[in-house]
Amino acid sequence: MGNQKSFVKGAAILGSMGMISKLIGAVYTIATTYIIGTSGMSYYGRAFPIYTFLLALSSAGLPVAIAKMVAERVTLCDYKAAYAVFRRALKAMFFIGLATTVIMVAFSGQIAAALGSPDTQYAIMALGPSLFFVAVMSAYRGYFQGMQRMTPTAVSQMIEQIVKVAAGLTLASVWVKQGEVYGAAGAVLGISISEVAACLYMMILYKKKLGIFRRREKSARYRELTRNIGKQLAFLAAPIIIGACAMPIVQNADSAIITHTLNGMRSVLLIGKEIPLDEKTVNSLYSLATTYPNSITNLPAVFSLALSMSLVPSIAASKTENNMRSIAQKSGIGLKLSMLVGLPSAAGLFFLSTPIMHLLYAGLKGDYLLIGGQLLGILAISVFFLTILQTMTGILQGLGKTYLPVINLFIGIGVKIAVSVITIKIPEINVQGSAYGTLACYAIAALLDIICVIRCAHMRVKLLDDFVKPLLATAGMSAAVYFMMPPVASGAYSRLMTLVVIAAAVVVYLLLIFIFGALKPEDMKFIPGGGKIASLMYRLNIWKANYRYKG
Repeated sequence: MGNQKSFVKGAAILGSMGMISKLIGAVYTIATTYIIGTSGMSYYGRAFPIYTFLLALSSAGLPVAIAKMVAERVTLCDYKAAYAVFRRALKAMFFIGLATTVIMVAFSGQIAAALGSPDTQYAIMALGPSLFFVAVMSAYRGYFQGMQRMTPTAVSQMIEQIVKVAAGLTLASVWVKQGEVYGAAGAVLGISISEVAACLYMMILYKKKLGIFRRREKSARYRELTRNIGKQLAFLAAPIIIGACAMPIVQNADSAIITHTLNGMRSVLLIGKEIPLDEKTVNSLYSLATTYPNSITNLPAVFSLALSMSLVPSIAASKTENNMRSIAQKSGIGLKLSMLVGLPSAAGLFFLSTPIMHLLYAGLKGDYLLIGGQLLGILAISVFFLTILQTMTGILQGLGKTYLPVINLFIGIGVKIAVSVITIKIPEINVQGSAYGTLACYAIAALLDIICVIRCAHMRVKLLDDFVKPLLATAGMSAAVYFMMPPVASGAYSRLMTLVVIAAAVVVYLLLIFIFGALKPEDMKFIPGGGKIASLMYRLNIWKANYRYKG
């Protein structure tokens, strides 16, 4: 039970801090839009898929592998062996981070030209240095997560966001006077500066804790546990790296497909209107299809990503103990929690797509606002599948089945590329084709991952509790949202009304969860502060007093 509470507590820490970080990140994107404009955001948006691809090479696989290997050795009470894993990984991350930084900076011109936007070179160069510091920092994060200590990762994420806002907005405001291209470069340079600050925090924190680790005794199995560390790390990390590289590759392909395809067209049909295309309009449509909605749709996925990160070492520890019952139970909890978050998030974003775009991006008006809302509405549905996908991936990685989510993701990606290539060329669909492709990708990969988790973790899927009840609560919330804020043809929504409806939707959903019994008293033992919530439910007579929470 201690491990179960530990992983949910870890998920809660990462989820809450991650949500705050994402909110700050969303504010940053919104503020940057005001400074450099919709067209300027296209340079910002095009640089990121390149960055995330190289970032995946340098820091996606090894942190998960470190967390898993450290957790296994800590479970066997050999902290010296866990420390040996970290030291070997840190050396590898140093050289990998250095190499990816050099590649991104040295070949920035060629990369920008291949994307069909030569001016993106400056943003790509400004992002380059951050790769080195993220790679080094990721080794420290993986080590602490393997120790079941999620707070350092959460705090470092906050430092990233705070420094990014301070440095990025300042540089963007100063440099945009030379043009929107330079404004975008200033905004992303703030990201590189923020990674330096976060990396320094992790290094200082580690130095303070180093004495504790060194005083631990090594077990009789020390030699066995430190044999072939490099090969084990490579074996565990390789499929994760491949999987992490997959989506950035597709995003880069999408960037090239959208830009080159729209540049070859005279006009497109959106929101029932024929819109002529020039370079500035193409850049704006690209931003509306990628940068704008992504900053919004990534917010609900914060919890599932945090849950996934916490599940990896927890599942790995249970596997080391050969406790299949614990693995099955943790997997079921992960599925249920991701359902309770993913369903209402997707529905809320779908029904409030245009009002939310209007709320967050005041600079979007007229046709661009309606187009942005239309694209967000399509991508909103993918949020549900993304939350499931991330959670199931964490379970499979914890079990050591790292290749399964990679295979499933590549199947989904194959469908996405096909859908995007075919539909973007159709004038009536154009940039919406990219959103439809993303939706298809996540849906297929998530369903395949669920099947794999059922087979490998023996997870029991409770149709009524895990699906039907959360779905009923979501349906009730959606009906309330629709009646409170029906569609407005002109897009002239009230920001205050949007905030009121969002708050009301949250309250309605929480009430319906308890009314339909989607969240039960016995679930409280897996939620931090569950005892207090259970006591409140008894006092309100929502739950009967014949069951008492035992935390």
